[in-house]
Amino acid sequence: MTKRLHAFALFLLLAPTLATAQQIDRPKIIAALEKDGCTTVTERKVRICKDDYSADGKFVEGISIRPVADGKYPGVMLIPGHMGPATVNISLGIIIAQEGFACFSVGQPGSGKTQVPLDFVGPITIKAMIAGYEKFKREPYVDATKMGIFGYSRGGMAAALMATKLKDLKAVVLGAGIYDFQKAYDEITIEGIRENMRTETGMTPKAVRERSAVLRMDRVKASVLILHTQKDGTVPLSQPLLLRDRLTQLKKDFEIKIFPEGKHGWITGDLIDASLDFFKRKLKGV
Repeated sequence: MTKRLHAFALFLLLAPTLATAQQIDRPKIIAALEKDGCTTVTERKVRICKDDYSADGKFVEGISIRPVADGKYPGVMLIPGHMGPATVNISLGIIIAQEGFACFSVGQPGSGKTQVPLDFVGPITIKAMIAGYEKFKREPYVDATKMGIFGYSRGGMAAALMATKLKDLKAVVLGAGIYDFQKAYDEITIEGIRENMRTETGMTPKAVRERSAVLRMDRVKASVLILHTQKDGTVPLSQPLLLRDRLTQLKKDFEIKIFPEGKHGWITGDLIDASLDFFKRKLKGV
């Protein structure tokens, strides 16, 4: 995704789509994190801390968001879209944490102080994301037996690829992701994205295979929720439908919701509600 499109996606991602999100003062929270490292949103009973880590010697920005009450909570890793910093998912993380989950938002390659190089969700990115996942599940406030991932755009692509590798993952939400890299490259009409795909990967057969989660869905143990919109002009609708067909063929536990409205970058109350409902059912049995 180009920087211009990314900025638009972030705007939509952070748009206050729920009453609870409208009242979250992200700039104030970010300022507090920069100053003190941690802050408590008292009215929401949520604790937020900078939680950076290292992957292969490369710095990765991270933010933990969890209920203030002591205990072990189901863990949900949050992975943003192209060049999305860890702070992007603060509002979403607060909403999820208020429902009794611990969240860990990570920065994408190319964002903030994260040092991981851009490789269009290739092996370098996935290795860094898995390092964050493994760190997160070892936290004393996380129930490592109840782990989930929410990924959006490049984050959705990363979450799908991670799901083929993580045997202990219980639930994964895939929003607007690419699952068949070659088919996406052939069908995407925005040249800036195609250029990123070529530049960051070389589009070799090996690079294409490494970035195509649909080829390895037989390895997925987690329950899957696929989210997309019919009007997504960035990632073709064929991507979630192709993944749906493969998961159906494999008889995997999955759900799919195709929203009638919204462009790439859409986040609506319906989408957040669908994700929360999914995590509650799959990680908490509610």
